[in-house]
Amino acid sequence: MTSKQKAEYQDVEVLRSYLQSLQNQKFQLDCGHHVTFGHFLGNDVIIYNGKELKIICSQCGF
Repeated sequence: MTSKQKAEYQDVEVLRSYLQSLQNQKFQLDCGHHVTFGHFLGNDVIIYNGKELKIICSQCGF
């Protein structure tokens, strides 16, 4: 990867701040299960990247 290509990527902290903005919000995932972000009993999620994002819980992902 060239330095120009590397410069196109943002730091992981930017992504983390986006996800922090979801704190305490509740969602139904593509697999049908539910997640509450930032809750200690919340499900882990898997994000499949592609033309359309697919977001499922870790139990259904493996």
